[in-house]
Amino acid sequence: MATHQEIAGVSDEDLVNRMISSHTDRFDDVFWTFFQEQVEPNLTDPPIMVDLGCGPGLLLRDLRQRCANAILHGIDVTKAMIDYANNKVEYQGEKPQYSILDVANDDLPFSAESVDLVSMVAVMHVLSEPLPVLEKIQKVLKPGGVFLLQDWIRTSLPQYLERMAGNVPPEQMEATRSAMFKLFPSHNKYTTDDWLWVLEQGGFRVVEHKQLRSPHFCTFVCTSKG
Repeated sequence: MATHQEIAGVSDEDLVNRMISSHTDRFDDVFWTFFQEQVEPNLTDPPIMVDLGCGPGLLLRDLRQRCANAILHGIDVTKAMIDYANNKVEYQGEKPQYSILDVANDDLPFSAESVDLVSMVAVMHVLSEPLPVLEKIQKVLKPGGVFLLQDWIRTSLPQYLERMAGNVPPEQMEATRSAMFKLFPSHNKYTTDDWLWVLEQGGFRVVEHKQLRSPHFCTFVCTSKG
């Protein structure tokens, strides 16, 4: 599986910093209201939650604040992400258990029907073949468990570049635009309808889907059709 830093030609450290700086924008009050309404009613007590492609661990930190008794797991293919999550993030309570794993090639380290929530943020679009990964996720989810997918949806090149440039200082604009041109094909691979089809083919029923924060990103709440 090609990682974002390999596609964009940036270092692991740069990608960690980008994910940290964009976290509040991605997981704002709108997201947490949506999470409370669409996800929390499906969780057992205590809930077992897995962030697949957890990055620097900030989502799991936030989940710990909201679900004090949750059993949390973070999985990522990049060692720098796991090192940051393990050593630099402060948690209110027990620290999540982190693992380095390539979901495209490895099975998830959980028993069948044991997990309440699998979250996957901006990872699925990188996979060359998503259906086998969806099968792995479906296998570990409890009956009624939730797969929460958040990923890129297709938009025009000018809109994409404008959004991604954001408040980049002028002296960094050339390098930023170069990286964004490299990432554009990957970030704009799927339309919303494409994602709905992929999820259906993967054995999931989409309970709700919504663009919470931008025209480039969509959130899908899914349960197993089986």
